[in-house]
Amino acid sequence: MNKKTDIPKIYHELNSLIFKQLKSEITDLDKAKQIATWLRNNIKGGPGLGKSSATALRKMMNGEGGVCSDFSQVFNNFCVINDLKVKEWGLKIMSNDSAISGGHAFNEVYSKEFQKWVLIDVSKSILFYDVSPGIPLSVFEIVQRKNENHKISFSSFNDLITTENKRINDLYVTSDFSAFVITNYSNKVYDSYLDKLTFLPESIIHGLLFLIGKSYTFEFLKNKENKKESLDHLKKK
Repeated sequence: MNKKTDIPKIYHELNSLIFKQLKSEITDLDKAKQIATWLRNNIKGGPGLGKSSATALRKMMNGEGGVCSDFSQVFNNFCVINDLKVKEWGLKIMSNDSAISGGHAFNEVYSKEFQKWVLIDVSKSILFYDVSPGIPLSVFEIVQRKNENHKISFSSFNDLITTENKRINDLYVTSDFSAFVITNYSNKVYDSYLDKLTFLPESIIHGLLFLIGKSYTFEFLKNKENKKESLDHLKKK
């Protein structure tokens, strides 16, 4: 539902920097990794922002913040202007471990070369596989493997980022999480309200958009007893 013309100018300006060293066409997945790597290498991260997409990107580039959900937000927009199909996902995690309690945000991109969706974690610079690297896994495949107690491995695609093995295992492999996909997110609508109503807390603005029927929604995967129904439903979207 988001068009290239809905994406702020700053994204189009920075996009040329992301791909300036490439001299030939690359695959969808390599394009997604190029965007993710550039973002992670040029943004040190920090507190969560929750701002409009242009403001969030400026603050992140200035070293003023950026958590996993902020990385997912700006990654979405770069995917749109590069003709990549993209989804934003989250994990809801109930845990006594404060490092993972609350959850985590990441993305999926559609890979035409593999003809499937692939989970890409921008803030961690990782892809997921079966036991050894090969064809990367989608969110559905990871959930299926967890439910069937199959081993899941991950691999970094960014040489400059140290892989946080324990944290990634805690988030994706050993935690009892509920996965959800964000739908009906209009970047143009949210940017407009977040930029115009800066005198209000972001939580109030999100609540307002919910009340007027313009908010995004969370669609949760069902538990493993209803796994097939849930996966079939989301694959059709």
